[in-house]
Amino acid sequence: MKLYLIRHGETDWNRLMRFQGREDIPLNETGISQAEACGRALAGAGVQAVFTSPLVRARRTGEIIAEQLALPREAVQNLPELIERDLGEYSGQYIKDRSDYFSISAGSEAGGMEPFAHVLARMEKALEKLDKTGIPVIAAVSHGAAINVLIAGLSDYEMGTGKTKLSNGGITIIEGNRRQGFHITACNLPPSHKVR
Repeated sequence: MKLYLIRHGETDWNRLMRFQGREDIPLNETGISQAEACGRALAGAGVQAVFTSPLVRARRTGEIIAEQLALPREAVQNLPELIERDLGEYSGQYIKDRSDYFSISAGSEAGGMEPFAHVLARMEKALEKLDKTGIPVIAAVSHGAAINVLIAGLSDYEMGTGKTKLSNGGITIIEGNRRQGFHITACNLPPSHKVR
């Protein structure tokens, strides 16, 4: 399987530098443009289905990507495991006021945050479910914290949480299967970058 794992487009909270967690914040105009750019970047890559987190910012990003790829509406499917990390008391707060998040987020449950190990297991389960579909090329839309946890796990913590700042609309390419394992072949490509 080849997976194009995409961080959703920008929201007003992203612009204001607020932690979103599982708050259901819609895309802004920039986010819509980023989603359109992702779709154009994926044109010709053979994407046959788009899976998304249930949160509206991810779902709408996925719908726009599918529209750009001329995929039917039923090609966009919900995958609950792709939901953002529950950030507990950090959700809604301004990043500048809670810089402690970056020192504790990898291994802590501070402030009611969803544990790192739980997020990693959930995102690995998403990979397995996607692989089980038998669809060879898939796009999936998730969230910054959740994707960073998965990147950390797949890279043996060389990238990801605490090390990688994912851009809105950033595309990470993951290849492999559940029997032989998955590996990252590109990380955080800008949505303007044509992928193969």
